[in-house]
Amino acid sequence: MNETQTGTTTAARDHAAASWAENEMALPARSGTALRGKAAAQHGRALLEQALGGPEAVQAAVRGRKTLGRTRPAGRSPKRQATLPEELDKRGLAFIQAGGANDYSALMRIALTEYLDQHASG
Repeated sequence: MNETQTGTTTAARDHAAASWAENEMALPARSGTALRGKAAAQHGRALLEQALGGPEAVQAAVRGRKTLGRTRPAGRSPKRQATLPEELDKRGLAFIQAGGANDYSALMRIALTEYLDQHASG
């Protein structure tokens, strides 16, 4: 049985675990290792900065996806998905690895722009 069939999602499990940790989990009263309040928040922030490479990287992770247009709020750029034949996918990956684009999203933006510029009537 998969998650869809059971009605359980990763987000719901994460929320339940966070709620338990914040509200129900009992820590020893005189624990020398358990952090609480501001000390816990500062320690968690330091761990994130170490793992991600600094305060700027943490901020970028919190912000989410880069906004590509100027008319939408941050993280709200339209997202599209495409299925590719294996050979076309390999050609795209080779193009990216050769430095022709930063990633598949950039390649698809370049290709779609060029195609529409050449073929769109208007």
